[in-house]
Amino acid sequence: MALDAGTLSLTLEYAKDLKDMDWFGKMDPYAIIKCGTQTVRSETATDGGRNPVWTQTFDFNIMNENTIEISIFDADILTKDDMIGIATIGLAKAREQRIDKIEAPVMTKQNKQCGFLHVTLNFKSNQSLKPTGPLHPMMLHQMMMQQQVHCGYAPMPGGAPVMMVPGGYAMPAQQPARPAPQH
Repeated sequence: MALDAGTLSLTLEYAKDLKDMDWFGKMDPYAIIKCGTQTVRSETATDGGRNPVWTQTFDFNIMNENTIEISIFDADILTKDDMIGIATIGLAKAREQRIDKIEAPVMTKQNKQCGFLHVTLNFKSNQSLKPTGPLHPMMLHQMMMQQQVHCGYAPMPGGAPVMMVPGGYAMPAQQPARPAPQH
């Protein structure tokens, strides 16, 4: 059974027991949230330390996405921001039951747990987000230009060219007319 397309509201509640990245003072954590090609940044929880609270909500259009990746960083003024860790959030339960409250482990690059992240997911179906059939090539071209998405051409077995479009789909490409060979 295919999952519905729709809008997912993710509320970034709080984190707890994060690994302390600062030698002096309290950490200033923020989150970068990625869902498919959509990326947002939370506010910085100034002096949030190891247990920052955000209570911020972000909306994402969902079609085929199954997970959201949330990277937690410590904002620094004089040096590069430190990555604290990453939490991966599954979307299946929220898409099926319309709501999910999750406590996800935050993992370091070395795959060690360094705290927890609390989020609430609310999903609302919206079938208008899902394509209903094949797109006319001109409409597809306009969509790609608006979204600044790149596509390319690739030969299929048998030599017939196809155009690769976002999402990994292939559609027949119209080849420019070739002049007839002259003998």
